[in-house]
Amino acid sequence: MRTDITLTVDEINRKLRNTKDDREQCFLLVYQVFENGAFTNLLLKDVNDFVRAMFYGTVTYSHSIDFLIKHLSGEDVNKMDSVTRNILRMGVWQLGFSTKVPEHAAVFTTVELCKKYNKASAGYVNKVLRAVTSEGRDSLVLDNYRDDIKVSLKNEIFGILKKYYGKERAVLIGKAFLEESRLSIRVNTMLTTKDKLIKELEASGVKIIGEGFCDECIFVDMNDSGLTNLDSFKNGEFFVQNEAAMLASIIANPKKGDVILDCCSAPGGKSTHMAQLTNDECIIDAIDIKKSRIELIKENSRRLKLNSINAMLGNSVSPDFAPRLEYDVVLCDVPCSGLGLLGRKPDIRLTITYERIEELLPTQQKILSNASNVVKPGGTLIYSTCTLNKRENELQVEEFLSNHPEFSSISIENLLPSKLKTKLSEERLDEAKKKGMITLTPDLDGTDGFFIAALRRKE
Repeated sequence: MRTDITLTVDEINRKLRNTKDDREQCFLLVYQVFENGAFTNLLLKDVNDFVRAMFYGTVTYSHSIDFLIKHLSGEDVNKMDSVTRNILRMGVWQLGFSTKVPEHAAVFTTVELCKKYNKASAGYVNKVLRAVTSEGRDSLVLDNYRDDIKVSLKNEIFGILKKYYGKERAVLIGKAFLEESRLSIRVNTMLTTKDKLIKELEASGVKIIGEGFCDECIFVDMNDSGLTNLDSFKNGEFFVQNEAAMLASIIANPKKGDVILDCCSAPGGKSTHMAQLTNDECIIDAIDIKKSRIELIKENSRRLKLNSINAMLGNSVSPDFAPRLEYDVVLCDVPCSGLGLLGRKPDIRLTITYERIEELLPTQQKILSNASNVVKPGGTLIYSTCTLNKRENELQVEEFLSNHPEFSSISIENLLPSKLKTKLSEERLDEAKKKGMITLTPDLDGTDGFFIAALRRKE
């Protein structure tokens, strides 16, 4: 096999423009993720369902796929050239995880693709795939292997779930992340009603697959790019947002006339939601560190026809980042490991490490501490993350409270949507009531993994 084959981003983009072959298109996209560090959610544009499924499947199951290749053929993907290992990953995904590709077709098309990009290794790819298939279908069933393989998570990441949720629950959470995520949208009640929007979406060919526990949440059977082409989207009638993130704004409980600070605000989902909840009769300073992300907040505010949001540059890690001295509500959705997004952003499975998580902890502490300084007496401080790592969640809040006696937890029980409360266990309800915290998980709630805590500055 040749070991010197690499594809540049410009070369990949040129080939993508010139190919109509599904597997070649998928290979070029997969290559960008594994070899060039591209983000999965930024790559998929104008691809069909098969390419989308193979792309997400190959990235999502890569930990298990690499294990199966080594376990069944004795070959280590890390010793292969970049073209060969990524083509093989796609081939094994088709063999073990696709219900639509016959075995012979998976092997043949994978070898043919290899001939185009690394002809010298085509025979080797054929040999590896034959070794994988020779053990029979049972050898590709993940439940036959150890827990990290069952859920396709690196040991260090599965270990975090296991530490805080126990072995059995960690497997359930991990398997829930392997299921196809439901896409949720938030109705802009400033411009329409849920019933009107549902009728309009259905008339546009969008399949409605359910409603959430949040009153303004609808689940749809369509990908992001398809939704953004709709007139109802362009007219600002809805915002694409996971239901878990919607809950953070509801728990913030903004009131008309409130002055609100949204730290790390882009793309503006929570800011626009809080504006919506106050009928656009509040003042929201939406802070973010990058100019491009500020423009995104402004764009979304304009599309949703909201006027109460002031999007501005600011670094929440700096002590003097806030433009005002006091706020009624301060919301901190801090940078985190993103372990709650594993179902929608599978590249996190590749990039996150225990060391990276440890590096995030001081940043989260600084943002929370800085934000607390501008909460007025009697005001509310909301801390949220899209992770399930308790070191970034409950333990972070507990540490903050031990260092800031001027703050205390407040009950969020009465702020929870009734549809959600009826599903919660006594333990989770008790945590919401006594600790002012809630953790949403994909296995129990059908959402992203998400943590929210509500604190109040004492009068």
